[in-house]
Amino acid sequence: MSLNDKQELFALNVAAGINQTEACVNAGYSRNGAAAAACRLMKNQAVLARIEGLKKQQNRLNKNINKIVNNDVNTDVNPVNPVNPVQSVSPPSDDPLQFLVMVMNDDSWPHKLRIDAAKTLMPYKHGRIGETGKKEAARDVAIEKSRAGGLSARLEQKGLKKVK
Repeated sequence: MSLNDKQELFALNVAAGINQTEACVNAGYSRNGAAAAACRLMKNQAVLARIEGLKKQQNRLNKNINKIVNNDVNTDVNPVNPVNPVQSVSPPSDDPLQFLVMVMNDDSWPHKLRIDAAKTLMPYKHGRIGETGKKEAARDVAIEKSRAGGLSARLEQKGLKKVK
């Protein structure tokens, strides 16, 4: 039996170590019924099998990464990608940003991981545009009016009327 999208996201979140209620909320279930939904999902055999499979993949990947980090592996052997066992994963570099860029651009990684890598990289590539409040908007309007020139623009800023 295949899992629907919500069940798959729930399994990914639980396998990642998030508690079951938060995993339900992250998967798209209502916050009000998340605890009951989590209990129901944890009784579903297909969901449990998927969680166990994801945990085994993660353990296998962690062991391979530890071997690379500790230099215990031969240079001919590369760790196996959990999604596509045919392709190999290059060892992580010292720069986490380079690793995230590599994950984001590599088609062999799952889409969710690629999207998460892109989200993590966003603050480093693009600055956040802040919202303007009422005071800032009023100040911007006043500056634009004053650029039009003349005394009338400055009087309008203070709320005074021009006398003829």
